[in-house]
Amino acid sequence: MHPAVQKFNQLPSIGNDLTWQNASETARKKAQCKAVLVRHLLTQEGGLPNAFANLVAEYRGNTAINSLTSAIDSLGRLPGRATVYNWCNAYKENGINGLLPNHKGKAQTQYSWLSRCLELYHSPNSPSFAQVADQLNKEGYKAEHHQVRRFINGLPHELGPQSPYRMGAKLYREKHKDHLLRSTENIKPGVLYNGDGHTLDVYLAHPKTGKPYRAELTAFQDVGSRCIVGWELGYAESTLDTLSAISRAIKVHNNVPAMFYLDNGSGYKNKLMNDDTTGFYAQFEIDVIFAIPGNARVKWIERFFLHMEDRVGKRFSTYCGRDHDDRHKQLILKEAKQGKRDLPTVDEWIDEFKSFLNDYHNSEHPEIKGKTRQQVWDEGIERVPPVEDDFVMLPREKVNIRRGRFRLHQRDYSADYLHQFNGQELIAAYDLHDDSYTKLYKLNGEFLMFANLKIKSHAVPTSRIEQAESKRRIGRLKRLDTKRREVEAQETNTRIIDIKAVEELAAPVAPAIAHQTEVNVFEFDVTPTKPQHEIDLDELLEQPITRKEQSYEL
Repeated sequence: MHPAVQKFNQLPSIGNDLTWQNASETARKKAQCKAVLVRHLLTQEGGLPNAFANLVAEYRGNTAINSLTSAIDSLGRLPGRATVYNWCNAYKENGINGLLPNHKGKAQTQYSWLSRCLELYHSPNSPSFAQVADQLNKEGYKAEHHQVRRFINGLPHELGPQSPYRMGAKLYREKHKDHLLRSTENIKPGVLYNGDGHTLDVYLAHPKTGKPYRAELTAFQDVGSRCIVGWELGYAESTLDTLSAISRAIKVHNNVPAMFYLDNGSGYKNKLMNDDTTGFYAQFEIDVIFAIPGNARVKWIERFFLHMEDRVGKRFSTYCGRDHDDRHKQLILKEAKQGKRDLPTVDEWIDEFKSFLNDYHNSEHPEIKGKTRQQVWDEGIERVPPVEDDFVMLPREKVNIRRGRFRLHQRDYSADYLHQFNGQELIAAYDLHDDSYTKLYKLNGEFLMFANLKIKSHAVPTSRIEQAESKRRIGRLKRLDTKRREVEAQETNTRIIDIKAVEELAAPVAPAIAHQTEVNVFEFDVTPTKPQHEIDLDELLEQPITRKEQSYEL
C-alpha cells in the first residue's frame, strides 16, 4: 500500500468535535448572541413557552431590553420556537460549546477510486489532475478531473499538491517543515571554523589546456564573525587543497581554532586529516564536528557561497548558476571552442573574489547590529598561536624504522643514531613541497630528530604534489579509456553471431589428396652423375697451393 494511502486512512474525522478553542471568531460571536437569548429565557418564571411568547411580543413591540435586541439583530432574525428549544437543550448539555454553529454541510461523496487516485497522483513523476483522471477511466473507474482536483485540494498539506511524495522528502523538509533556529552570539571569534568546498558557477579557462572548466573553491569561515579566514582554488575537492586552506588560515591569523564544523567529503574525512595519531586534527588537538549528510542548512558557509555567486559569479559571461541564460552560456562556450572568444582566466576571477571579500568583511554582521564582520573579528579574537615554529610541515604519517632508516612515499630517509630506534614506530612530519628532510616524533608527540633524504629515484616525481597530480591524471585517463571501450561495445555490430559461418567453420576438413597411389621407392634413380670418390687432376692442379710443409718423426 502506498504511504499516502496509509496516511489518508489514518486521518481523523473533522468537524464533529468543535470546541470554543478551535472555533472561529465568527462562530464565537454567534454563540455568544445565542447564549444571551437562552440565559434570558431559562431565567424567566412561568416556563419556557411563556418566556418565549413574552420575548416575541416585546421584540415586535420594541419594548425588549437592549441586550436582547442587539443579540437578535446580530443573528439576523428572531429564531423560531423549535430553534430556541434546541438551543436551550444544547446549552444545558454542553454549555456555550453547544451553541457554536457546527454546520456539517453536505457529506463528501466517497468514490471508489480514492485510494487509486492517491497512488497515481503521488507518484514521483508528478502527474496532473487530468492525467490522473484519464488513467482512472482507463482502469475502469468513472472520474472527472475536477473531482480529482477537489479531492486532492481538500486533503492536508502533506497529501496535497506539494506533498513529499511528489517533490521529494528532502526538499519538502527544507521548504515546508519547521526547523531549529540557532544563534551564534555565544561563539567567540576564532573558536569555531566552518569549512566546505564549492564548485564555481563560472566556466574559466584552464591554466594548462585553455579549455573551459569549473574550479573548486575550498573556504573556511569563522562562525563567530563570519569572516573568511582561509581559502584555496583547485581543480577538484582534494586533501591537499583542504590542508593548504587550513594551514594558510592558521598561519596568516596566528590562531588555532578549538573546533571545526566540516562536511563529510573526501577532502575533510581522510587518513591525512582525521587519523587519531598522525592526522591534522589530532596534531593541533582540534575537535571536529561532521555535518549530517544532505542537511546543508546547518552550514553557515553555504549562505556565503550563495552570496558570493550573486556578487562575483554573475559578473562573468560564462556564469552557469541559478537564473542563468543557458542559450547564452552555450553560445559563449561554442565561440570559445572555435577560438572566437577568450574565456575568463583564473587570475581575473581571483581579482574579483578578493575585491568581493574586502566588501564582504566590511559589511554589517548579520546578528550583531552596528558592527561589521571585520570589527567583530578584530575586537573579539583571542589568538591561540600554533606551537610549531616552522608551520610549513603539517602532514604526518607513521613510519617503521628498519636498519637505521625508513621509507615514506617511495623515498628513503635516514639520520644519525636512527638505528637506536630499529623496530619501533615513529611519526614523520613532512613538507608537501620539499622532500629533502622530515621531522621525527615519538607517538606521544615528543620531537626526536631531523631525517634527511637518502635515496632519490628519478622514476618518482620530485614533488609530492606533482606525484599526486600524476596519479590523478592516470586515473582520469583510465576512466576515459573505460568509457571509450563501453561506447565501442555498445555501438559495435560484430558481436552478432553468424550461425552459417560458425557451421561452416565447424564442418570437417576435406582431405588434401583425394586419391592415393602406391609408390615404389626402388623406381627412383639416386645414382650421382659423377662418383664422389673420383678426383679430376686438372682441377686439382688449377687450385692454389694451400698445404703447409709438415715434418713427422719416424
